[in-house]
Amino acid sequence: RYGSLDVRRKNATRESTSTLKAWLYEHIKNPYPTKGEKIMLAIITKMTLTQVSTWFANARRRLKKENKMQWSPRNRTGEDDDDD
Repeated sequence: RYGSLDVRRKNATRESTSTLKAWLYEHIKNPYPTKGEKIMLAIITKMTLTQVSTWFANARRRLKKENKMQWSPRNRTGEDDDDD
């Protein structure tokens, strides 16, 4: 690790991923949460904003890979989103 810092990474729990999956499938046509939605999801799941952003980027990648993509990539509604 870096110097004497012992930063431990906490894995997402089944409970937190089910919350994120629920949001994802409810918004499958446009699976890009706004910053406000990400903050809310981070609080609910006890994850950091970065972890939530990364989870969504990976989830969209998985959906695309499985050909379950039902949205046009980057077809956003003007929100400023900085993941991917």
